[in-house]
Order: sequence, then structure tokens, then C-alpha cells
Amino acid sequence: MREIKNFPKIPCIGILAVAFVYGLILPFCWGNDPTAEHGTLSLLCEDRKVFFWIWGILTSGSIIINTQYMYRKFSYKNKFFDTLCALAFIFMGIIALTLGHSIEDWNPKRLAHWIATGLFIALTVAPILLFFIVNRKRYKSFDILSLCTLLILSTFIIIFAVVGKSALMEMVPIALVEVFLFIINFTPAVKTEYIENLPEEIPDVVNKE
Repeated sequence: MREIKNFPKIPCIGILAVAFVYGLILPFCWGNDPTAEHGTLSLLCEDRKVFFWIWGILTSGSIIINTQYMYRKFSYKNKFFDTLCALAFIFMGIIALTLGHSIEDWNPKRLAHWIATGLFIALTVAPILLFFIVNRKRYKSFDILSLCTLLILSTFIIIFAVVGKSALMEMVPIALVEVFLFIINFTPAVKTEYIENLPEEIPDVVNKE
């Protein structure tokens, strides 16, 4: 596969792999049960904040870097999507900064933690999903990829409905996003050739370098 300018393939794969492994191992550390209601990473790491910071930086960083790699693979540029990626990383930091809150009531710190978590999830998925939606008429596979992204997002709801609040809500969807980006970026499963000669009313959203 061709090398993407300013985005070497090996480091992108490397950080994605490290984040994937770390994200699946951490929830089992110190005898934690990731299926338990109080087995979430925020409670597990409330007195081990450095491990949560590592998880957050690896998780958000690897997804953002590989989202940017995906844009470049398809010769696409969008400053708004880049801003969403940056905001996702910022809200991951806010999640980490609000660890150690009381779970007995909805105090300001707990509320900030939950709001930041929701915004992190939305801002992580949005730059991927919107990329597929905006370009769906240029690439035949993007309708399917949009559906796959929505299915991955739905795993949050499915796990909550079946298992309840647990670390599985953090582990599974994020791992799926990481695998999803790997398949798109580093396998021949998704073709980069776009459909030529589209009707003029369809905006040209692909910037060829």
C-alpha cells in the first residue's frame, strides 16, 4: 500500500495496536471485574489517575491519528472535521480531570464527567461518520461504512441494555472503532478510487492532491 505523506504507516499502526491492547488489559487489572457496575475505568483509576491518562491519550490519540490518516488516504481535507477531532481529545482530558468524583449524587464534578464523556463519544464518532456521509456518492462502499459506524456506536446502548453500566461499554465500542480504522486504512478492503462524472449538483468534496 502507498505511504501517506506526513503520516508514516508503521507509527499509525503501532499506536493503534498499543491502544487496542492497553484498552483491553487495563479493565482487568487489580482484580477489577469489567462487567460489574462499579468496574468502570473511571472508578478503577480514580486513585490511579496516571493509568487513566495513559488510556485516554492512547485511545483518543490513536483514533484521531488514524482518522486523519483515513482522510489523507482518500485525499480529503476538512477543517471542521479536524476541529471535531481536536475537541474529542480535549474532552478526553476533561474526563480524566474529573476522576474521583462522588457517585452518591449528581454533584458538579460528576455531572461534568458525564457530559465530557458523552461529548467525547460524539466527537470521536462524528468525524468518521460524517466523512462517510459527505462522500457517500463518491465512493460505493461509504454507505456500508456509514452503517458499520452506526452499528459500532449502537454497541454502547446494546451493552448498557444487556449488561448495564460497566467497563464493557468502554472496552468493546472503542476496540471496534480501532479495528474498523485499521481495516479501512491498512487493508485493501476499502477501495480509494472514487466515482467519476457525477452530476453537477453533487458538490465536489474530494480534494485530490
